[in-house]
Amino acid sequence: MTEEINKLEAVFNQSLKTVFERITPKKIDEILDKRDSTKFSDEWMKAYQEIEEKSFDEETEDKISDIRKEIFISTFRTTGSSDLPAYISDDFGLICSYHIHQIENRWVTNLLFTYLHHQIPDGELLKTEKSIKELIQ
Repeated sequence: MTEEINKLEAVFNQSLKTVFERITPKKIDEILDKRDSTKFSDEWMKAYQEIEEKSFDEETEDKISDIRKEIFISTFRTTGSSDLPAYISDDFGLICSYHIHQIENRWVTNLLFTYLHHQIPDGELLKTEKSIKELIQ
């Protein structure tokens, strides 16, 4: 399981690195506004509620928590935003939960796909027919 989490972390962080090379404070504000829209936040919460009862063993939980903290800190350092790191860290946790439990959810897969195309999801997600596993291979 740790290997799968590490693969996901690697592709996720590589995509973020590219995003952060060209992000501006104005763009961050636009992203935050769009993510707070009812359409996006409702879809996010729906995906979260479908998986929130699923649990991990302690080692997996600790690993995911550590990665989320690293993502939060590096995003905060890079952007100076306090809201954006929380969203991105939460997205990683959501994607990771679906991946580890091997549950397919088209919206969550598209969330990851959008990140992998060097965009922070903020509204309409890029679409793919691939699974999360296929995207991180």
